[in-house]
Amino acid sequence: MLDTTANHNQDSLRELIRLITFSQGEFSLILAVGNYGVLRTQIIEQLQEQCSIPIRELVLEQSVKTLYTTIVEELGPEQPEALMVSGIDSVSCIEEVLTATNQIREEFRNFRFPLVLWVTDKLLQMLIRSVPDFHSWSSCVEFVISSGQLIQFIEQTTDQVFAKMVACRETEFLQSCTLNLNKGSASYVELHSARQELEKQGVALAPELEASLEFVLGRVADNSKQESRQHYERSLALWKQTDNRERRGHVLFCLGLWWAGYALWHKAEKEQGCQKAKVCFQESVEGLEQANRPELAAKYINFWAEALRHQSNWEELEKVAHKALALHQTYSDPFRMARAYGFLAEV
Repeated sequence: MLDTTANHNQDSLRELIRLITFSQGEFSLILAVGNYGVLRTQIIEQLQEQCSIPIRELVLEQSVKTLYTTIVEELGPEQPEALMVSGIDSVSCIEEVLTATNQIREEFRNFRFPLVLWVTDKLLQMLIRSVPDFHSWSSCVEFVISSGQLIQFIEQTTDQVFAKMVACRETEFLQSCTLNLNKGSASYVELHSARQELEKQGVALAPELEASLEFVLGRVADNSKQESRQHYERSLALWKQTDNRERRGHVLFCLGLWWAGYALWHKAEKEQGCQKAKVCFQESVEGLEQANRPELAAKYINFWAEALRHQSNWEELEKVAHKALALHQTYSDPFRMARAYGFLAEV
C-alpha cells in the first residue's frame, strides 16, 4: 500500500511540475487535491526541491473574503513565476469566497503565472457544484495519503492533546479552539476523515491509540451532550486493555467533570451525578498515584474533595482534604493549598 501510494504521489508530483513549467508567462489554474495538512506539507517540500521554477507561497487567513483581492494585495505589482495558495479549505466564509471568485473570474487572467490552489475532496466538490465556470478552467492533480501516515497523524494529534492536558491548570478545561480542534476546523475534519479512511481500508487502530482518539473526540465534543460522555466511556473501556494509568487518569478526570456538569444541569438527578463524578475523580487520583505521577494527582484531588462536599460526606472529605494538603505542600501550590484548608474548615 505504501509503495502504491508513494508511486501515485510521485506521478502526480511530476504532472504538477509539468503543468507549472508549461504555463510560464500565462495564467493557468491548477487544483492540487490533498485532504491532510501533513500530506500537503510533504508534497510542497518535494515540489520546492524538484521544481526548477521558484514558487511563491501564500497561506490564506480564515477571515479572507475574496481570493482574487487577497492575492493582489499580497503580491502588489509583483508577478511571480508561480504562486501556490493553501488554506482555502479553512476559510470561514467559503461559500461567499467561492461565489465572489466565480463572479470576477475573468480578473484572474490578469495574472501572468500559474496558480496552484490546494483543495480537499470536499472543497473540490463545492467548486464543481458552486463555481463550475471557474472550475472548468482548471487542471486537477490528486495526492493521496497512506494508512501509515494516517495512523501517525492520529498519534501526533492525540499526543498533543494529552500534552496540553498535562501542561494546563486544572481549572482550565481547555476549549476545543485552544486545541485547534474546534468543529469545522481543518484539524477536526482531518481527524474524523482519518478515522473513516482507515475504517474503509479495514485498518484497525491499536487499543491504546483507539482509546486516545476516543478521548480526544470526547474532549472536542460538546461537554454538555451525551456524545462527549460516550466517547470518554469508550476510551476507558479500551484503556482497560493497556497499562497506561496516566492517560486513563486524565480521561477519568474529564468524565468526572462531565458528570459534575450533569448534576448541575439536571437537578432531579443531582445525587446520581455527584456520585458518579466523585467515583471518577477518586479513580483518577488513585490511578495517577499508581502511575507514579503524584504531581498530576495533586492537580485533580481538589475536585474529588469538592464532589464529597456536594455530597455532604464530611468524614470522607476530611480524609481527602488532609491527603490533598500533603500533596499541595509537596508541590508548593498556594492556591490549591488554600482550597484544601477551605475544605477542612467545613468539616
